[in-house]
Amino acid sequence: MGQPTVTTGVTQVEGVRLHYVRAGSGPLLVLLHGWPQTSDCWRPVLADLAADHTVVAPDLRGYGLSDKPTSGYDKRRMAADMAGLVEALGFEKAVVVGHDRGARVGHRWALDRPDQVERLAVLDVVPTREMFRRMDATLASGYWHWLFQMQPDLPERLVGHDIRGYLEYFFERWTYNRHGLTPEAVDGYVGAFSRPGAMRASFDDYRAMEEDIALDDIDAAEGRRLTMPVLAVWGSAGLPARLPTLEIWRAYADDVTGAEIPECGHFVPEEQPEALLAHLRPFLAASRIGDPAVVTEAPPLRSGERW
Repeated sequence: MGQPTVTTGVTQVEGVRLHYVRAGSGPLLVLLHGWPQTSDCWRPVLADLAADHTVVAPDLRGYGLSDKPTSGYDKRRMAADMAGLVEALGFEKAVVVGHDRGARVGHRWALDRPDQVERLAVLDVVPTREMFRRMDATLASGYWHWLFQMQPDLPERLVGHDIRGYLEYFFERWTYNRHGLTPEAVDGYVGAFSRPGAMRASFDDYRAMEEDIALDDIDAAEGRRLTMPVLAVWGSAGLPARLPTLEIWRAYADDVTGAEIPECGHFVPEEQPEALLAHLRPFLAASRIGDPAVVTEAPPLRSGERW
């Protein structure tokens, strides 16, 4: 398989500039990264997915080359960013694949805009509301960073002295196949989170938890569920590995399939790309999305950029 032409672009949505990479043609597939990463995490699966889809991998608000405003990190606002990006690119619908924080954005996007999200795949997560409903000593030992990063001011003060050391702690502790995160990839993530405002913005993503859970509780009280097909995939050594992941997602969605990926930690696209693709291919093949009504071209890749 030849390598697809990959372009980069920036689109402004409600005053926030969102950076993205784009490849391929056909139905739209949006890939949403997690923490502590950027759109670069999709590199191992991009070529395969772009063979029969228009793949768009944005940097979420606050991450990578996207703007880092001081507000708007609740998942409803971050999901609206993605809805606006899709519309700006001339598409009506998308299949969405989200990892970690990106899956939480995708979950809210699918709840708020079921007309726009045709299918949703969530990687190595369970719904945010369930994390706090099920919080016990075992869960807290794996998700302690949520509680730390929600605190005002303190994480910036402590982590700012050693961003590389902090991020590499997670890249080591959360991986099974540690070779999947190459030194070049780690350097890229460290560089991205060393940009002005980047660590603060990523902590603000966690600090929006109270708003996010309030929205989730309203949905639960009103009986709102995901109505589109949902694929849940997680690593055998991933963060939700000790939870009944499929059972949990089936309480939030009408049509859920999925599986655990063996010998895999949290960073599924990089640790086990072929295994992930084996799950995504049939899920994508069942999509009913047609070609976009309007096709727009992103600006060409600039010399020296990593994509």
